[in-house]
Amino acid sequence: MSPRLLLGLLCCAPVLALADAAPDPAAVQKQIQDLEKQQRREAQKIDQAEEQERIKLRARERDELAKVQRDTSSAVATATTGAVATGTTAAFDPAKFAQLKFAEDEVHNLIQNQLGAEISLRFDRERKALDRKYALQRAKLEAQQIDAGDDTAKQRETATKTADLNDQYQQKYDDLALEQATEEAKVRYARTTAINTAERDLAALMNKRMLDQTSKPGAAPWNPAADPEYAKLTAARDQAKNELETALDEVRAKFSSRKTDLDNAKEDDLAKLNGG
Repeated sequence: MSPRLLLGLLCCAPVLALADAAPDPAAVQKQIQDLEKQQRREAQKIDQAEEQERIKLRARERDELAKVQRDTSSAVATATTGAVATGTTAAFDPAKFAQLKFAEDEVHNLIQNQLGAEISLRFDRERKALDRKYALQRAKLEAQQIDAGDDTAKQRETATKTADLNDQYQQKYDDLALEQATEEAKVRYARTTAINTAERDLAALMNKRMLDQTSKPGAAPWNPAADPEYAKLTAARDQAKNELETALDEVRAKFSSRKTDLDNAKEDDLAKLNGG
């Protein structure tokens, strides 16, 4: 072997050895700490952006409820004036007051189950993407710490591919969870309106029965248990509540099945990657 060739091999040897050597643990720990700091700061920005949206939403809720309250106050004033003028309760409209209560309930439904849910879903999507990004970076750092002697390079490569595969499936899991949350929010919004409608009809009946009671001094007290209309409306209200829970159970069952399919696909892909 010529002296020049020997010198070339000796110069390259340290480089080849370093390529498979495990990184300095202190340096790796510093990198992980830096990643955690970056993730924390990005998460804070997401939290702050969401809070700004929540502030706007709370302002809208107050405005919508104030409108209902003004309508209610106006209806009360009109009915009171009519009662003073006529000496009767004829000006009190049970259905109208029940409708005003329905309007208030629907404001809460809109804010909580539609607009609020939309905000939660939007920022949850950002948080999940952030978590995935940094989880993948940490996993790849950990892969480079593997020291398996002659098999180091192969095991590091496998660990890196595993990290990528886990990241791909985590995105699928996250997308599935967000899809489920979106569908559940839609169900809650629609079914809660049905419950509020049933509550409105029940409140209108009860208001009417109370007014009838006050306009007929000496009449027997109203007994809800003996009132067929009351029984019918309470049954409708209870059915609406039951239908909400049933619909949510159906959504959860559907997505549980899809998650199981994902679990099985991931298990198969990991087995292929590891030679199973």
